[in-house]
Amino acid sequence: MSFLEGKWEEKMEKLPKEPIYPYRKIPIHEYLYRHANEFPEKDFLVYYGRRITFRELNELANIFANYLISEGLSKGERVALLLPNCPQFYIGYFGTLKAGCVAVLLNPLLRELELKYFFEQAKPKVIFALDQVFYAVNKAKEDLKDPKIILTSFKDFLPSNPELEPHESMLEEIFCGEVQKFGDLKANKSEPRVEVGIQDYATMNFTGGTTGMPKPVLHRHLSSVYKGACLLTYSNAQIYRGEDPEAFIKNLRDHSVSLAVMPIFWIAGFDFGVVAPTMLGSKVVVLTRWSPQTAISAIKIYKVTDTYMTFDMYWEILNLNPSPKDMHSLKNCTGSSFVKGLSKELRERWKELTGTVLREASYGLTETHTFDTITAGFQEHDMDLERSERYGAKFCGIPCPGTKIMVLDENGRPCKPGKVGEIVIKSPSLVDEYVGKPEESKKAFKNGWFFTGDLGMFDEEGFLYFIARKKDLLKVSGISVYPAQIESMLLRHPSVEMCAVLGIEDPEKGQVPVAFVKLRSEVSEEELLKWCREKMAPFNVPKRIIIRENLPLNPAGKILKEELKKELGFAPSRLKIFPEP
Repeated sequence: MSFLEGKWEEKMEKLPKEPIYPYRKIPIHEYLYRHANEFPEKDFLVYYGRRITFRELNELANIFANYLISEGLSKGERVALLLPNCPQFYIGYFGTLKAGCVAVLLNPLLRELELKYFFEQAKPKVIFALDQVFYAVNKAKEDLKDPKIILTSFKDFLPSNPELEPHESMLEEIFCGEVQKFGDLKANKSEPRVEVGIQDYATMNFTGGTTGMPKPVLHRHLSSVYKGACLLTYSNAQIYRGEDPEAFIKNLRDHSVSLAVMPIFWIAGFDFGVVAPTMLGSKVVVLTRWSPQTAISAIKIYKVTDTYMTFDMYWEILNLNPSPKDMHSLKNCTGSSFVKGLSKELRERWKELTGTVLREASYGLTETHTFDTITAGFQEHDMDLERSERYGAKFCGIPCPGTKIMVLDENGRPCKPGKVGEIVIKSPSLVDEYVGKPEESKKAFKNGWFFTGDLGMFDEEGFLYFIARKKDLLKVSGISVYPAQIESMLLRHPSVEMCAVLGIEDPEKGQVPVAFVKLRSEVSEEELLKWCREKMAPFNVPKRIIIRENLPLNPAGKILKEELKKELGFAPSRLKIFPEP
């Protein structure tokens, strides 16, 4: 046993040694089927007051599956879902799997030219989409071999008297001519007889695309249920008391209510809002459009216990000053640092409001079906945040059982604790390749390991830290400089709302950092630079701080550094380098 493995075993002493699978390792649509038979009248989804039981959702998924089969789709063929957070997403997803097909999860906000690229990569036989995107879909599909289009409207499942206020855009119904509507499909509710195995492909997902075109990957059914089991078991590590696994799962099932506000077409939102509650057999409150007031109302009305959001969203809720009695049901709150990170101030204020300890959800990637590490249980005395500040990196916890993580140096040797290298992962949920991209696959997938392109380190206690993307590493006078560390520092300035740090060439130092910032309150570039010189090592101080009203974001809320790089590349003359004092 290695030094790190020994440390991980110590920290796992009081936790299950393996993820808990409520019904063994079976395809996730079989979980839906079993729940529909065991507790058919239990609510599975709540959509602005419209309640859908496990039985009803299973029957609706069967209708969609039987339609696909009647259209001649064969096992392994692809069905594109262009749907936001709504019941139709769950119907389309489970129906696709029941038919033995692969669900292609796409962002419904994509436009015609963007959709062309994704359709070219996925080659779907059927497209299940919201009516509001029909005209973009219809044009983008022209190069495909006449795929079938099925449309649906928000109104198909919104209640006549909503308990939560829908966004006004959800009340629109678009006329799309004679295109097939989901509501008009033949109501064949019988269970499809398609044999689907745990190693069959289930979903096609696309990598984030923050540093280039999104790349397609195919996840097997095992990927989903392994990550669902990890989430159920270890995201609740702080409340596990050594009880029998069945009793632990039953307690979670009886009391858990999840709020699905992160996009469920995105891998982390999908794991939290679809996979984990389906395996558990618990209730999901589904919100299509983000609104902090609607989220507060949902938490109050439906007694939500579990949330996963960006930390920006938590701040938006706090800024509305909700009553603690409206938020007291919350038990397990996690987040991701896309723009704003988790700070001591945010944690303290959230705990004052709800009584729960807010934490980073996990480290993970699309290629691994995300949620690769355990962060729960390491928050006593803000240990995780203290260590993050000490190392200038994001605390990621320890690997989930079954997942192996190493940090390798430039020669492919494991780094000692405290040394920075590339994070590499081997996992039951790891994909085989980037579909149709052999050269990129050869670089990233080696002997069963995925070379993430992320720089990180382990500390002396075996905790993993994310530092930066490898390609973002700068060499300033030969010194390794990590943009993420500079960003972390800049976000501590009270006037900085969000920031991104990039590198530009410098004749004297090789490279120097440049920061783009969006402000929450007025401050000048000179004042920010002065603050940086007081707080940072000289090599970390940005040579310029460029103030913008907004920074470009992708649909998942991540800053698009590629767009900022274009600005640097196209307009170097505007970046006057300030001399050091």
